[in-house]
Amino acid sequence: MASDIELDFTLESDSFGELARLPRSLPGALQPRSIFLNFDDAHDGTFRVSAYGPALPYDGNAQLSGLLRLSREDISAAVGRLHERWLQAVVWHEHAPRQYTYESLPVQTLGPERASVLLDEVGKELAVAGDALYRLLFHGGDQGLTRLEKALSKALRSGPQTITVTSADLFVPWGMLYLPPAPDTRLLRAGTAAEWPGFLGYTHLIEHCLGPVDDYTPFISHGAERPKAGLHFDLRLQKPDDQEDGCPLRPVRNIVETHADPAERTTKAETAEALTEPDCADHILVFAGHGTGKRPGRRGDEQAQVTLSDNKPIYASDLQQWASHRDIRLPDPLCFMMVCEGGRAGMYLHEGLARPLFNLGVGCLIGPQVEVNTSFGSKFACRFFEEFFKGECAAPVARHLTQEFILQHATPLGLVFTLVRGIDNCLVDEAESERRP
Repeated sequence: MASDIELDFTLESDSFGELARLPRSLPGALQPRSIFLNFDDAHDGTFRVSAYGPALPYDGNAQLSGLLRLSREDISAAVGRLHERWLQAVVWHEHAPRQYTYESLPVQTLGPERASVLLDEVGKELAVAGDALYRLLFHGGDQGLTRLEKALSKALRSGPQTITVTSADLFVPWGMLYLPPAPDTRLLRAGTAAEWPGFLGYTHLIEHCLGPVDDYTPFISHGAERPKAGLHFDLRLQKPDDQEDGCPLRPVRNIVETHADPAERTTKAETAEALTEPDCADHILVFAGHGTGKRPGRRGDEQAQVTLSDNKPIYASDLQQWASHRDIRLPDPLCFMMVCEGGRAGMYLHEGLARPLFNLGVGCLIGPQVEVNTSFGSKFACRFFEEFFKGECAAPVARHLTQEFILQHATPLGLVFTLVRGIDNCLVDEAESERRP
């Protein structure tokens, strides 16, 4: 995707602008972490929280740990409020009646000046919402948690960090959380502007780990052959040839075909057959279709789901059931969800698609937390795979694109793409590795 213009309005408030740019990744090697965060459900309405790493040096006192006095339901409700704020402020934002600002790239449709003004307004709302969830998680506990947060916020404000959050019990969209870069910021004051580097997903490499997996590897080796890709598409999103510019599927299909050997599956039955085959060796999975996380329905809550061309929902429970047909897990492929709410893991199995996909054998998942229009989803996917097929690791690419879409196109939607694992996950071409000195 060509870069037409760079906006300078965000650069004025970049508190980390003086820091040297970090290497984007070290493909084929584990990336050094600077912060580890762990959340463990105590099953009494609280979570035990601990933190350690080079960015949190031992102070001669005790390990950083504390008690978060919130239940799974409390946290799930708070995440829901953050999602709702993003829907209201961004997804449903209208710059004119029935003209949704972020259905396209605002710099192109509105011009850079108006786009930057709108982005500043939206950014403040998102920052307040992200700050509220950060405070709920780290300011709602005992003295130990207060001490932990003091060290954590100091590290986050010192510059870009590489962070792994591990919890099988808790999941929040970490990249959408906000911490003002300056500690004395009064965010709720009317004249206080948001600073994009305060969003964790803008500045830091941050992934969520659902727990250890036997024989797991983040390195997606495809030998000396081209990688294999499974494209799970809802062809109802396909546009006629004379509407190529508005087709979300064709650009994604084209870029995958350029670098990999794809197999296209368009129904639930085809997907079930492929993902339960013992010799399924896909290195990349792409889902592009209609989907949701857990939603209230007429007969109670409905599970997270994605629907392809046959209009038969693939539920979270289907993915879990397919996993029982496998003697071994899938070989840790990367899964890109071009599906509304497709990046959710939730607090329980059926709240999102991420947990059952990991149980099936996915090694890394990237997807949106909220509804994202197909045009933006397609653009983000194409830019992601342009870099990922070069051997870059998933998380650095996602962070780079988040910054790119804010600075060049005045849209914050890159922040909604969160990662379950991803800091180390990359394609490994063994033939290319052998040619290196």
